[in-house]
Amino acid sequence: MAGLEEFKTVIEDLFKKALEKDPSIKGWSKVYQFVVKDNGEFYIEIKDGELKVVEGKHPRPIATLTTDSDTLKKVLSGELDAMKAFMMRKIAITGNVLDTMNLKKLIDLGTGKV
Repeated sequence: MAGLEEFKTVIEDLFKKALEKDPSIKGWSKVYQFVVKDNGEFYIEIKDGELKVVEGKHPRPIATLTTDSDTLKKVLSGELDAMKAFMMRKIAITGNVLDTMNLKKLIDLGTGKV
């Protein structure tokens, strides 16, 4: 089971790589909440070209993604496609489901799939 620090490191690395490939990400202003059933909650905030990964709950995220540590780890490593995980019901999304495609884009860019 991965901890928040491990997820934070992976997400920061993905963001850095994605930003190099697509500078338009600098203009994003988005917050995604993650509920990791076996590991707590955190959110990522992307604003002004910066990324913050914060433990806890954000008051107004664009979308909330609920999953388990193993699935999140596989998605963030590129081993499991985020859309496939959603279709397999390994990830549940509430809020603006369409906007989570931007998060998928960031992961795909960061893992080199795009």
